[in-house]
Amino acid sequence: MFLRFSVVSLLLLMVLGCPDPGDGTLESYPCDACGGDCLIEQFPVESASHVQGGVDYPNRPPVGGDHDPCWAPYGIHETELNDENWVHNLEHGAVVFLYNCPEGCDDERAVLESVAASVTPDTTLVTPYSLMTSRVAAVSWAWRLTMGCADEAQLLDFYESHVGQAPEDTTSAPPGSCM
Repeated sequence: MFLRFSVVSLLLLMVLGCPDPGDGTLESYPCDACGGDCLIEQFPVESASHVQGGVDYPNRPPVGGDHDPCWAPYGIHETELNDENWVHNLEHGAVVFLYNCPEGCDDERAVLESVAASVTPDTTLVTPYSLMTSRVAAVSWAWRLTMGCADEAQLLDFYESHVGQAPEDTTSAPPGSCM
């Protein structure tokens, strides 16, 4: 009886999603990676305007919204990029892999870099990001995956499900005026 109830509950969660936790998410559900320290969320994105200066994003890491006219170069970055730049990459259909490990996380970075190297060039960025509480995240337009570890299979699944799913599909390098 318990097993039947669990299967029915799981199917309902898959179909209906979890209840809105009140933070603006449209959909939120746990994933199996990192011993359960894994969450996938979908958020509404109501604007995608080019703006100068900082943007006060309602959620960190952001999954879209207003952004800088210049996007970031695709690839691996050793220093933290401004949200406003890589959010522009999200608008172009990119997936951005982020990590926040003040004490260091060479293993997590290696996994993120490996995932980025294994997919279509000029569709990903890897960058440190100090404004999140999770160790690892992957973001795309309107979607966010947060994890307590870097699980390669989960990251690849997120990438495959969300790359190119944005208002624009442009993978060119930023214009020279942005450099």
